Amino acid sequence: MLERIESYFNHTLSNEERQLFETQLATDETLANEVAFYLNTKIAARENAKEKRKQEFEELRKKLVKNNKIRLNGWITGIAASVLIAFVTWIFVQKNGVNADEIADVYIQEHFENLPVKMDGSTDSLQMGLRFFNQKSYKDAQSIFDKMLERKPDGAEVLKVSGITAFKLGDYPKAVIRFHELGKQENLFANPGKFYEALALMKIKPLNKKAVEKLLNEVINNDLEGKSTAIEMLKQL
Repeated sequence: MLERIESYFNHTLSNEERQLFETQLATDETLANEVAFYLNTKIAARENAKEKRKQEFEELRKKLVKNNKIRLNGWITGIAASVLIAFVTWIFVQKNGVNADEIADVYIQEHFENLPVKMDGSTDSLQMGLRFFNQKSYKDAQSIFDKMLERKPDGAEVLKVSGITAFKLGDYPKAVIRFHELGKQENLFANPGKFYEALALMKIKPLNKKAVEKLLNEVINNDLEGKSTAIEMLKQL
């Protein structure tokens, strides 16, 4: 069973085999549990590997410093060039402002790397889509979210994660649509729709600065989710 699951996620199954797998996944509780366990194991392994690499790098850095093996004289030219480049970049940013596309990228990279998944082995469509997302199988995740929205177009949580997935796929117009629909809902305790829509617009060229500023001001004036970040972003635009 494990080999079949791995083949599915590695996209080595034929279209017919893939459809059969997905049909069985929706009805076979044993298979669904195996897939959930497989995804959780992969996520845990990736996080452990990342932490191990960080520790190894830190140990190497300490060893080099301790043994005085970083030869500054041999590196001075490279360091000077790097400092000069950084300084020129800083002057350019101060003079011309930060690119809206870059502002959005920073936020996306910091907040949309992983999405929260229930750790109780839940196998409903939303949880499966979120697991696909965290495995970076964004197309598979979006396929699930799209089907869910066909059945319930106003599903707030699905609109949000579908828009975030569209970010990862580089489909910014679709992200705008999803977040715009989310932003119209007034019965939510916290609604990031307008703030996320502004982020999506910042990724589309040419930049519609007025539309972005309008949305960010709405977030601020209405005390919506993302207010503090919206204030800082407006200062940089």
